[in-house]
Amino acid sequence: MAEILHAPALYLYPLLAGMLLGVLQIVLFFVGAGHFDHGSGEDGAVDHLLDATHLGDVFDWLNFGRVPFAILILLLLVTFGMVGIMLWQIFPALPAWSYAFGAAPAAVMVTRITGGWIAHLLPQDESYAVNHDHLVGRRGTVTLGPLDDGRPGSIRVRDEHGELHTLRARPADAGLKIEKGALVVVVKAAEGPGRVWLVVPFEEHI
Repeated sequence: MAEILHAPALYLYPLLAGMLLGVLQIVLFFVGAGHFDHGSGEDGAVDHLLDATHLGDVFDWLNFGRVPFAILILLLLVTFGMVGIMLWQIFPALPAWSYAFGAAPAAVMVTRITGGWIAHLLPQDESYAVNHDHLVGRRGTVTLGPLDDGRPGSIRVRDEHGELHTLRARPADAGLKIEKGALVVVVKAAEGPGRVWLVVPFEEHI
């Protein structure tokens, strides 16, 4: 254990950060503070950041949306740190940065595989589960837009329990453009990979 504390900071710090994050989640679970949720409440800001970049596609591949965001970060940090330290112990003569060529791919693959296992174990009625069918027909607000035929934007939808969910969305009708801040109604899930939902503008009938 003493040897590990002398490992390169590039791998030691992510390992310790991942372990601390795991301890924090366990503490929050037992004190009843809830769970880390990628798409509910104010934590939905994570979705906004990912949807605005190509990182969203990468995180979809890593099971983001099926597994809480904090769990994915924990897996990435711990695996990167552990593999980096293992390589440092096996090949101590190499420069510290070179171990990242093995640690980074290993962290990504372990996160994807382990995240898939975790997704199958998680109850499907939790707010971070991939199944959001109960949100179909509910009204939401465009938070990242405009929504058009290009890259999906984001909407905020409140479920029947009052919890907020952030969903990736695009218009149900081709050629339609829905501005940021507009009210919409969730129609259905789009066909194909990813978690994209089709919406139409909300029209209040008087």
